[in-house]
Amino acid sequence: MKTVFTAAFQEDAIVVRSLLQSAGIPSEMLSDTMLDVNPFYSIDVKGVNIMVPDEFEEDARALVVDYKSRTKE
Repeated sequence: MKTVFTAAFQEDAIVVRSLLQSAGIPSEMLSDTMLDVNPFYSIDVKGVNIMVPDEFEEDARALVVDYKSRTKE
């Protein structure tokens, strides 16, 4: 498994994971402290990591780069 995206806010990680899943790329969202109360308002100091199997890393990174380029202000 390779980490392809790290976010401070879980909402960003959820969006990226959805993009990956829509492209047929299996992924896992991992965090040391997952809050069940309201994940959209939680900030994880260490970040929320999106991980994909090794064989999907290149395609996943390309999607992440595209996502980041579209979300720049």
